[in-house]
Amino acid sequence: MKEDDLARRIVQRLDQNLNELPAEIVARLADARIHALNARSTMSWWVRLVELVGGHRIMFKVALPAMFLLMAAGAVFFLQNATAPDPFDIETALIHDELPIHAYTDPGFDAWLRNTSREE
Repeated sequence: MKEDDLARRIVQRLDQNLNELPAEIVARLADARIHALNARSTMSWWVRLVELVGGHRIMFKVALPAMFLLMAAGAVFFLQNATAPDPFDIETALIHDELPIHAYTDPGFDAWLRNTSREE
């Protein structure tokens, strides 16, 4: 709120002596103000986001670590679910004959059969 109060006091101070200026200077100042407001309204979404986050330091201090924690949790969740099955589990299922039919048509199964028959 301190920044808002400061901006309001500056605007009041500038408006105090506005009546003493020539009319053409007042018109040029009004045009410059309108131009600045139009330029602000055409800012890109990225600039607005940076301005929003930068203006709220507490939110920035909380949102950034929270975002990194969510990203890390997502990466851990993805990596835990994307692991390959353990070969021991596959062999155990083979021994117990719990493999589904499509496992026998898998190219890796054929390679496993060739490797185990050479070892014996």
